Amino acid sequence: MDLLKRYKNIYDTNIVLMYKGEVTFDLVTSIIETLDGRIGEIEDNRIIKKKFYGAATECIQNLYHHMDEVSDETIDTYDSKAGLLMVTARKKFFNIMTGNFIPNEKINIIKGKLDNINSLGKEELKKLYKEILYNGEFSDRGTAGLGFVEIARKTGQKLSYEFHKVNEEYSYFTFQIRVSRLTNKELAEA
Repeated sequence: MDLLKRYKNIYDTNIVLMYKGEVTFDLVTSIIETLDGRIGEIEDNRIIKKKFYGAATECIQNLYHHMDEVSDETIDTYDSKAGLLMVTARKKFFNIMTGNFIPNEKINIIKGKLDNINSLGKEELKKLYKEILYNGEFSDRGTAGLGFVEIARKTGQKLSYEFHKVNEEYSYFTFQIRVSRLTNKELAEA
């Protein structure tokens, strides 16, 4: 591929933050603080910053909570414990993309949750959120599956995801969301 073309693509994408590696508790805190500062530099609207911050925090915590589902071995030439986070800023939206390895046995569970969330409207998401909050069983990681629901509620967007089979045991899970940079008034006028 033409190097100038790659440069233009990276330049046009406006990468706010990109990280690849092990996701630890201390790193989660550091990434969230870094994003808070970087987004504060490029976005003035307090409501949009709050939506972004909430969604980004959920995405990063999701990476952290599910890193231990993969054994300490390498997967072919990849570090199995490495997560990927990329945040970009466009004129009309922020894009948050994460990637991590997951056991193949978890795919149907995750896919079912995401498809269910994507099929719900605003009020149904609110109802599901309350139902999980009050009736959900918390895992040994302290989660009850609220993260994806909260992301959908905060962004008002469908959740985009893919699974790429790596071998018989693991797949690579990519998750992507957009946080609109347009106000409700701007959206109504569009």
